[in-house]
Amino acid sequence: MSNTQIPQIGEAKNGYVLTENGWTPTRPPKKKRTFLKVFLALCAFGIVSVIAIVALLASAANEVSNSIEADANKPGGTDNPMAITEGKPFAVDGFKYAAGWQIAHDGLGDATVKDLKVTNDRDSKDSALVEIKLWKGTEVKTLVDCTTSPIDVGSTVTLSCLSTDPMPKHFDKVTINDSF
Repeated sequence: MSNTQIPQIGEAKNGYVLTENGWTPTRPPKKKRTFLKVFLALCAFGIVSVIAIVALLASAANEVSNSIEADANKPGGTDNPMAITEGKPFAVDGFKYAAGWQIAHDGLGDATVKDLKVTNDRDSKDSALVEIKLWKGTEVKTLVDCTTSPIDVGSTVTLSCLSTDPMPKHFDKVTINDSF
């Protein structure tokens, strides 16, 4: 006969307990928590995605801002009016303005610009939307807005110019810049 004892129901050994169904672990089985793991993975993915989208939008906004700033600061841009001489030809960003134009009264005492013709030398159809300012020293005395319909590449049209400012008796400088 051997000295080994027959285990009894309820006896514990090495983290197991003997039951009618055999040896069973004394600790409950580990929870897998699959739902929690999937949920946390999706949350992490969502956060990373949102950060990536924000970074892309910020980068795109920065590029647009730099482009607008560069456009505004070029000669004749919205923030950099270009000096022009009455009657003389000039060019602004792919638009060539012909000689022979003049600053005049519109018949009601307001200023206007007559016979200002522009040729579109840009790469695509575009409209001219410009401000012509009459200056006395550092003061803008009169503002004349000039516009066109979209101009085909290589075509020449006459700008429509309008102002509600009176024609000044004296001015010493004329500038042009894009309206926007």
